[in-house]
Amino acid sequence: MTPEWSSSPPELLLAVDRTSGRPLHAQLQHGLRDAIRTGRLQVGERLPSSRELARALGVSRGLVQECYAQLQAEGYLATRPGFATRVAAGAAEPP
Repeated sequence: MTPEWSSSPPELLLAVDRTSGRPLHAQLQHGLRDAIRTGRLQVGERLPSSRELARALGVSRGLVQECYAQLQAEGYLATRPGFATRVAAGAAEPP
C-alpha cells in the first residue's frame, strides 16, 4: 500500500540524531526547510500527517505539530484543519 503523503517515506525526508545535543524540534524544522529549499519537497506536495511522521521518526506528535506550525508561520507550509499539510506556494523561493 502506497502512503498518501509525499513520494518519499518520512524517514528519508529527514532524520533526527538524539546524540547531537541539538533539540529535536530544531532538527525537524531544519530538515523540512532544507527539503523544501532543495526541491526534495515540491510546492503543493503533501507531507505526512503529524501522527505518521511522529511514528516514523519515534518522536511525539506534539513535536511534529509544533514544527509544522512554526514552518507554516514562516510561510513554508500551508495547513487547514481537516486537510493535508502541503508545501506552500513560493516556499522554495529565496528570500
